[in-house]
Amino acid sequence: MSPRTVVAGIALGRLVLGAALVAAPRKVVGPGWIGAEAERPAAGTLLRAVGARDLALAIGTLGALRNGSSLTPWLVGASIADGTDFFATLAAGSAIPAQGRAGVGALAGGALGVQLGLLKTLRD
Repeated sequence: MSPRTVVAGIALGRLVLGAALVAAPRKVVGPGWIGAEAERPAAGTLLRAVGARDLALAIGTLGALRNGSSLTPWLVGASIADGTDFFATLAAGSAIPAQGRAGVGALAGGALGVQLGLLKTLRD
């Protein structure tokens, strides 16, 4: 699989996740990440903001792929976002349900690792 195909796959996943967070932050993704805290209105606000961030990163990445622009700024931005999600979730410890820690570990941690590898590959 080419690096550009991998980037596109991650961006499409980010687009879907971001849209779900913006549309219904307290219904699907929120509870899976932060548990019952997702039901609080303030949490919905923050989850919606995270969703908008992911939408912006996905749209920018897909646009760069389409136009042949540099992917580096988008991969750096996505890596910062995913790294923050990953380490903040781990730092919260048991305040985040086990399924949320596992899910964010898999999604954000996995994406972070792949994106960092892609940055190296695309710069070489």
